[in-house]
Amino acid sequence: MSAPFDLTVVVPTLNEEGSLRQVLPRLKAVFAKLGLRGEVLVVDGRSKDKTVAVAEAEGARVLIQKGRGLGDALREGLCAASSQWVAVVDADGSHPPEILAEMWKRRDEADLVIASRYVPGGSAVMGPVRQVLSRSLNIVSRIFLSLPVFDASGGFRLYRAELVRGACADSVTNDFTIQQELLVGMLARGGRVLEIPFRYEPRLDGASKASALRLAPAYIRMLVNLRGRRRA
Repeated sequence: MSAPFDLTVVVPTLNEEGSLRQVLPRLKAVFAKLGLRGEVLVVDGRSKDKTVAVAEAEGARVLIQKGRGLGDALREGLCAASSQWVAVVDADGSHPPEILAEMWKRRDEADLVIASRYVPGGSAVMGPVRQVLSRSLNIVSRIFLSLPVFDASGGFRLYRAELVRGACADSVTNDFTIQQELLVGMLARGGRVLEIPFRYEPRLDGASKASALRLAPAYIRMLVNLRGRRRA
């Protein structure tokens, strides 16, 4: 029995009412452009604003997150998707939905397509501290974990659902290092990975929930935890 949708786009949210008003119509425009049966699945971390109401008004399916943090949001969304391909897009507009068209066209070349800030043609609009820390951590993780990608922390992705659900079963973190965990899980299952360039944009509205300095200890734990799995 075929899946009811061609593509599910998982959008984790926490108080993203303003940006979501702009992102969701753009996602629907991508579905229309590609002629896809598309589903938008908003996984909400109990927002205090009108995020859920905005999502429902735009026709998105909404899941209220049961766990905590980005890790649980992604695992819950990826497992609930109703299609063979699942994309993850940030709600704040930093991931231009239009890039999904190119990711979708390249899907037969890989099991995971990553929109990358750090391959030729890619770029990122970020503050200097975050820029240096992000690039440095990606270089370290690429070398330390022998990863075949330049943007292992990038969250703008298109997954083959069957493989990523298996990777989710081995994933335990609740923070932003879920990206590296899922990547390593995909590689452990023989998944092919492709990076395409994109420009990481400033958020459309609201304030970022990420703290570059606070993430550094989490990255160190991630490197230690995943190194053994890469050697296995």
